[in-house]
Amino acid sequence: MKKNTIILITITLLLLALIGAGVWTLANRSNNQKPKATQDTTANQQNKTFTMAEIATHNSKTDCWTVISGQVYELTDFVNRHPGGNEVVRACGIDATTLFTSRTTEDGQPIGSGTPHSQVAQEQLDQLKIGNLAK
Repeated sequence: MKKNTIILITITLLLLALIGAGVWTLANRSNNQKPKATQDTTANQQNKTFTMAEIATHNSKTDCWTVISGQVYELTDFVNRHPGGNEVVRACGIDATTLFTSRTTEDGQPIGSGTPHSQVAQEQLDQLKIGNLAK
C-alpha cells in the first residue's frame, strides 16, 4: 500500500472512533438524567391523597398498599424483598403505623423483634411513598 493510503485510513478510523465516543457519551448522559416531566410527575404522585377505603382494596401480597403516619406507600414490589419475610403482608390495606414504628399489632402482640424499625428501613420506606392519607 502507498504511504498516503495508510495515513488516510488511519485518520478515517480515528475520526470514526472519536465520533462514536461522542455519540456514546451523549447517549449515556441522556439516559442518566431524568426528564423534568418525570420528576414533576413523581412529585405530584407523592402529593396525591388516598382514602382508607382505596387503601383497603390493596390488601394482598400481590397488591399491597399501606398507611404509616398518614403517608401512603405501595409495598407490592418490596414484599418479596422484606427482610422479615411475609410479616410485611400484615400491613397490606391497613394503617400500619403501630406495626412499623413498634413492630407490634394494634393489640400489643410483638411482631418480629418487637423493636422499632431502623433508620435504613425508614429510608427504604420513603422511596415507596405514593401519597398521603386523606383527612
